[in-house]
Amino acid sequence: MTVVVDRYELGPLGTNCYVVRAERGATEAAVVDPGGDAAELRLELAGMGARCAAILITHGHFDHLGGVADLAEGTGAPVYMPDGERDLLERYPEFAPAGVPGRAYTPDHLLHGARAEVLVGLPQHRKLGRDLDGAIEVDQAEAVGAGR
Repeated sequence: MTVVVDRYELGPLGTNCYVVRAERGATEAAVVDPGGDAAELRLELAGMGARCAAILITHGHFDHLGGVADLAEGTGAPVYMPDGERDLLERYPEFAPAGVPGRAYTPDHLLHGARAEVLVGLPQHRKLGRDLDGAIEVDQAEAVGAGR
């Protein structure tokens, strides 16, 4: 199986967001770090013929969280994130700079230990690297399976 990863630059800082599918043409996708325009992501997913089955958050910086609430509510996808970062999403308006879009949201699943380390270890602030594929493959398969 070849994992397909598409990268988008979203939000006020152009933060990397990834749409991960098990293969090209797959009808389910995991979205990693939707830091901006959820409507744009939903259009991209529709163009691929895929639905958002899970949202994975690597860490709680505001530029990775701006589109989480809208995407989760618009798609019904569960949100997974490291337990130690949940406050930053649940209290988003307190941590995001003034005027930056986004809303607070409570994640559906908190990751602990090794699961959280896989997400936190992703190269969020640089272009897609070889180690991203393997890290997402593990969590994407688990998240997509759990999201059914």
